[in-house]
Amino acid sequence: MMEIRYGENSFIIDCGILFPYEDTFDIRYLIPNFSKIQKPSRVYITHGHEDHIGALPHLIEMFPGLEIIAPPFAGELIKRKFEYYPRPLNFKLTVSTESSDFFGLEVHYIRVNHSIPDTYGILLIDKKNDTSVFYISDFKVDPKAKLEPVFDFKKLVNLTKGIKTKFLLADSTNITSSNKKTPSEEDLKPALDQILGRSNGRIFVTTFSSNIHRLKNLVELSKDNGREVIFYGRSMQNYWEVAHSLGIVDELEAYSDVEAYRANPDKKYTIIVSGCQGDFRSTFRRVAFGHDSYFKIKEDDIFVLSSKSIPGNEKKITLCLNEISKLGGEVITASDAHIHASGHPGTDDLQMVFDQYQPSHYIPIHGETFFLTRHQKWIQDNFTGTKAFKLLNHETFDFISHKTLASTISEEDTQPLIIHGNSFEITRDQIKERRKIAEAGSITIAFNYTQSKLGDIKTIFHGIPFNDELNEDFFNNHIERVVKKNFKGKKTSLEQIRIQSRKVFKDLFGIKPVVSVIDLES
Repeated sequence: MMEIRYGENSFIIDCGILFPYEDTFDIRYLIPNFSKIQKPSRVYITHGHEDHIGALPHLIEMFPGLEIIAPPFAGELIKRKFEYYPRPLNFKLTVSTESSDFFGLEVHYIRVNHSIPDTYGILLIDKKNDTSVFYISDFKVDPKAKLEPVFDFKKLVNLTKGIKTKFLLADSTNITSSNKKTPSEEDLKPALDQILGRSNGRIFVTTFSSNIHRLKNLVELSKDNGREVIFYGRSMQNYWEVAHSLGIVDELEAYSDVEAYRANPDKKYTIIVSGCQGDFRSTFRRVAFGHDSYFKIKEDDIFVLSSKSIPGNEKKITLCLNEISKLGGEVITASDAHIHASGHPGTDDLQMVFDQYQPSHYIPIHGETFFLTRHQKWIQDNFTGTKAFKLLNHETFDFISHKTLASTISEEDTQPLIIHGNSFEITRDQIKERRKIAEAGSITIAFNYTQSKLGDIKTIFHGIPFNDELNEDFFNNHIERVVKKNFKGKKTSLEQIRIQSRKVFKDLFGIKPVVSVIDLES
């Protein structure tokens, strides 16, 4: 998410989510903290990936009536997302990639290539200050692209001809990759064709559901090899339906009927499975672990991982591949064959953009801090006449003075917000409490009393690892003694009972459970 201020007004470019590193505590995703930004006039969306559109409902809740401008594919995904959001949203969605004016600042969409259809860079032109800013967060240069036009260098060059000061803000995701030129989706077809043609049995493929280019090639290659295709998983079907509704792909129904498999399981099938990152609730994980009601991995099955792991997901994916191997399935990954192409630029792609645009200033974006640092060094080493800046989260850059400004936002306000359950925020302290309960269990102690007399004592245990010697009755007796010792009528110290009860478990079990104490006056 980037905020652009021009005079007294502002707009947003993209508004995405961050996925958590662990599948625990019902954390669904993280979003930016919007509390310190002024109300924007509109939002420009570059493409439809979740890390670019996922936080839009939360932004709309904070700023009702906001206008969103998006390319067609992203626009359709946004509409569907908002329909499923648990609370009503007041917004205006404009599906367009036409140029627009923002209080004198020109805003242009520039077509690029990526791993999802309808991806664009945003070009800003400030004629008053003879300055342009080209923001291109996710892209690659794919001259072989079949489902969409290629990178529109002609439009970029024509619009910026003669401008004195040019800023380039470019993707850093693959700056450390050994692949200097990111391959085209078309380059994968020979290896995929060879895999799909080598077996008469079932072949499972998992890849990113949004990569319509890959899905289209898998469908066509499966047909060439006499295979029927099943899209399995809600996100896989959703993205394909969107592509069909926009005329990007021709056929729909033939690729979503999993019941056809039940009716005739002996045909040659290619089952394209969603959830390639192995997340806890994903279709990929369910199939891999043998928990799926339709598909159980068996010997002679081939499982193709046509994707790379997002940093932090390596262990989850490995666990899935281990389970498939245990069940006798053959696993093929991108380490075995050329079956995955990134959607992000290698240094050759970055060089092509640089040569066409000829920036005077360069700011690496979209990547871990380590990647931004490496990207900045690559610029300094290769383009000595270009000034390179490193801009970190929540820092502000002035395109007129060419300086990073001191942040006025507190460290607390820079933390992303954590969203759980039904799209509500949960605080870090609440997550911390959940973690304590998960690690050591919880105990609820309740007792009633009259003014001077203690009544019944009831203790409820959750997640406490009792054994034959240290059992529930044993601890009930200890806690009863703690309550009786500290009972002083209305002046009873509940905190002292809580502390002493935890100490019992610490001394005997080596754990400190979360303890809640409730007193009820009769």
